[in-house]
Amino acid sequence: MPPFTLRTLSKAVSLVILAGLLGACQDESTTPEPQKEASPMYAKGLTLSAPTDSDLVDTNIAAPTLAPINTSTDYVSFITPLYGEYQASQPVLEQASQSDEYWLNVTGAELNAGVQLNLSQAGSLVRIAPRGDVSTGALMHADAVAPERVQIQRIGQTPQGKNASSPQATESLVKSLVSADALASAGLADDSSALQMSDKATAGEYRLQVSQPLVAKANYLVNVKEKGSPYQLSIKAPSAIAADAQTVGVKLNLSQSDNQFAPLAKLKQADGTEQALAMVKQGDEWQALVPADLPLASSNAGLSEIEVTVQTQVDGRPVQRTVKTAFKSYVNSASIKPEVLTVWDKGVPNQVNFELNVAEAGRFGLSGVLTGTNTEGQKVAIMRTQAATWLTPESPKLKLMFDPTLIQASGLQPPFELNELELQDQGQMARLSFQANALVLSR
Repeated sequence: MPPFTLRTLSKAVSLVILAGLLGACQDESTTPEPQKEASPMYAKGLTLSAPTDSDLVDTNIAAPTLAPINTSTDYVSFITPLYGEYQASQPVLEQASQSDEYWLNVTGAELNAGVQLNLSQAGSLVRIAPRGDVSTGALMHADAVAPERVQIQRIGQTPQGKNASSPQATESLVKSLVSADALASAGLADDSSALQMSDKATAGEYRLQVSQPLVAKANYLVNVKEKGSPYQLSIKAPSAIAADAQTVGVKLNLSQSDNQFAPLAKLKQADGTEQALAMVKQGDEWQALVPADLPLASSNAGLSEIEVTVQTQVDGRPVQRTVKTAFKSYVNSASIKPEVLTVWDKGVPNQVNFELNVAEAGRFGLSGVLTGTNTEGQKVAIMRTQAATWLTPESPKLKLMFDPTLIQASGLQPPFELNELELQDQGQMARLSFQANALVLSR
């Protein structure tokens, strides 16, 4: 054996160090890399709840026939924080109004000849307003009527035995006169004139006549208001009506009266055009019949209106009333597909992606209320979310955004729910569908 020397020891140490380095390299090559942390965002497909009988959902769609009034292609999104226990709300589907007055559309020739007024009480207010006319192709505005040139006489009776055409007989029925200038200073700037009837003008039939020469074809509105009258005509009618509807159901009631009456109705559209409508009684409703070739609206701007007039006798008093109800005419131009894609961020919902069935390109909007659950199991409102954009049949997707910060700050827990899901056609300014409890957001 060779002798052990310092040189031999040096070689041995070198071999040990080299072996250690090689072992370290081998360990490094076989040790797996640490896994990266999973992304906090993920997507999950869900299905909308089945609609209930009280929801407004119609999957039959059609293209609108009128030009849209909103053609913006921008995507907009708004979030409004909400607080407190969730209070469910339903859209207003019906509106009610009542009237203690009536209107007559007359010409200058009719005013000069005399028109009949029915008064059910003393102290009635009579207003005469000139109206414009474009039937000749140019605007013709009727002349204002001087109130001192208006005569009101009781039909078939001369007060205090005087001649019906005498100034004394006329003056005894009028308490005060109000000129167009006086009404304009009070905010009614339509060239109206008004007469306040006296206490001697009790219930009965009267003739209103204007001695001022008027253009024969000029248009005027005569408005008779009986403030505080017990005879109120009320109407209940839908606030939105499909554009192709052939009937419009309305409920009419004249207070303090069980009399049968035959109402007269007309459709007044946003552009000012009018059309008489036949009325048919069905059960406790009246059906206004719309001619098959007549659309309920001529423009998406503004509301249409049905005006109903009733004339009857109550306890020997002639009662005449006109009541109006406004509505929105619309075409069901889109519907929401039930399959949606939800996006989650750190365990809370970030957005819901919807796909729509769209009849034709247009601007559509979605809105809804997000709720969470507190420790007592109650639904608590977190936010209202709204979004709108331009959609086409080829690109019909729209996303509703949530604010995760608001959800986390609320301290609420699942289940999170999307309530009051509403679809609007912003080109028509019309609600197309509404679902009270639309989606349970499950992780």
